[in-house]
Amino acid sequence: MENIATLKTSYFLLYTCDLKYRIPRLDPLVIEQIKIDQGTKQVGLSLELNKCEMHGLQHTKFVKANVDIKKSHCQWDFFLDRLVILGKYNVSGQVLVLPITGYGDANITVSNVTFSYIYDWKLEKKSNGLEYVVITHNEMPFEVGDMKIKLQNLFNGDRLLGDNMNRFLNENWQEIMKELGPAMAEALGEIFRRTLTSMAEVVPFKNIFPKE
Repeated sequence: MENIATLKTSYFLLYTCDLKYRIPRLDPLVIEQIKIDQGTKQVGLSLELNKCEMHGLQHTKFVKANVDIKKSHCQWDFFLDRLVILGKYNVSGQVLVLPITGYGDANITVSNVTFSYIYDWKLEKKSNGLEYVVITHNEMPFEVGDMKIKLQNLFNGDRLLGDNMNRFLNENWQEIMKELGPAMAEALGEIFRRTLTSMAEVVPFKNIFPKE
């Protein structure tokens, strides 16, 4: 099974904080669904997170930006102390050596998050004679310092099995993040791409990168 990450964003749930520039509200950022299908020797599971609320993005700290106008390439670096993801989960499969199944409320908290949004672009001229950015490639590598996971109602509500599995997930979070990280980065990167694309559709290139 290959790594597959799909994300559906419900725009009527993304209450914008600036309608003119189509910038979404960040507290919370609501995502209709994140779906991860992962198949490796260590982790082989199907995980869906529905009606997700991401709390804490408004506290993201911008670190630096590297822009190469000639190569149409840009990298933004960020740091976030804490991000809490709440939603309804549905999971089945295997984590390391243990089977896992369940559905219910999920609470995933990551802390000390460093991430970058890297993208390339091309310019397209519109009927008004102005050029606008069109993203041609993007990626979002990230690292976390810690992750806490709480999944309610694992194994059809078996409290003993559920508590042990949650404990196991938290004790082995680094291995789990190593396996699931690329798929999560792809899904989260799509949020940035859609937001930037929406803004770039209404803001001309000369206003994004004005000449000195």
